[in-house]
Amino acid sequence: MKSLWVPIAAVFTVVAIVLVIQSKFEAAFVVAAVGTVAWFLNYRQQVKTRLRGFEDEEDGSFNQGREADEEQDTEDSLS
Repeated sequence: MKSLWVPIAAVFTVVAIVLVIQSKFEAAFVVAAVGTVAWFLNYRQQVKTRLRGFEDEEDGSFNQGREADEEQDTEDSLS
């Protein structure tokens, strides 16, 4: 499912070109618009995946730093 939307967008683009050649401009416009939506869905999926990666990195570093602070606090309270 990683690159599902790109081939769909490509198929819609080819169909739109064929419709333009056949002088069916209204149908070509609709098909091209649907292809554009598919391309944007692909872009949205990529951005979402990258944001999840950044959130995972931030959560990991934040938790590691917090655990170190808690250990330091525990050591301070024992002394």
